[in-house]
Amino acid sequence: MPRSYYDNNFGHYDIEDESDVESYRDVQRRSVLKKCEGCGNKVRLLPDYGYCNSCAEKRERGQDLEY
Repeated sequence: MPRSYYDNNFGHYDIEDESDVESYRDVQRRSVLKKCEGCGNKVRLLPDYGYCNSCAEKRERGQDLEY
């Protein structure tokens, strides 16, 4: 049965395979607390990411970010 996971890098997703859970945990270990360039919230992101998943999706849709 899939389990639901969330992180600020990739958003919500369901994971069934244990190796995918380990990949999720690896992303969490490598993520650092930083300020999202879109919304200004403090979130855990991979060091080379500037936007949380929510802001990245808005940018992909061409929406303005409210910050």
